[in-house]
Amino acid sequence: MTSQPAAQPSQPLPTFDPEIFWALHKQKIIAGALVLVLVLLGGSIYFGLQAIKDQKAEAAYAAADSVEGWQAVIHEFPDSIAAGNSYLRIGSKLREDGKYLESDTAYDSFVHHFPKHPLLVAGYMGLAANAEFENHPDKAVDLYKEVATQFSTSYLAPMALFQQARLVEAKGGLKEAQQLFESIVRRYPESSFSGEAGRRAGRLADKLSQETPKPSPAAPTAKSPEP
Repeated sequence: MTSQPAAQPSQPLPTFDPEIFWALHKQKIIAGALVLVLVLLGGSIYFGLQAIKDQKAEAAYAAADSVEGWQAVIHEFPDSIAAGNSYLRIGSKLREDGKYLESDTAYDSFVHHFPKHPLLVAGYMGLAANAEFENHPDKAVDLYKEVATQFSTSYLAPMALFQQARLVEAKGGLKEAQQLFESIVRRYPESSFSGEAGRRAGRLADKLSQETPKPSPAAPTAKSPEP
């Protein structure tokens, strides 16, 4: 009878000894902890300073009441929300003064330097309004169309669509204008432009129906003479 080999005693599992672990890795642990503290501290300082800077920018913007004042905000706080707001105020003020080219420059600077500004749509609307004042209706139509398309959920979208329809009608595009007015009623029924857009769409529909030539009645067929 074959004898079975004696079972070997199992080796005990190694146990975690925090003192040994600390002795072996304390330098790495301390260095990692210091890095973490510095990162947290640096982040806190950065965001704290940024908050203070934003508060100062907002205060400077609130105190400004002229083109020169808003330009000073832009110069001192070039990347702030307040600087973007200042560009919009400059563009609006210069348009009021009839300085359309300078106003365009302000709006262009705003649009290109602040593509994520919460009031970006206002920059495009400013450019569109300037194009109208400068007697460039085609450019204005394109800009209003861009606003209505790119910022379709914006509070200014129905206004842009209405202005686009109005200019298209003035150029003689009655059918297209009617469709644009109808789209305002359909897409923005709660908008303050919806009621007027519906009236204009109905007026254009009546006008188009009157302009459609009606078929002339067929001439009676002449009877051939009886023999």
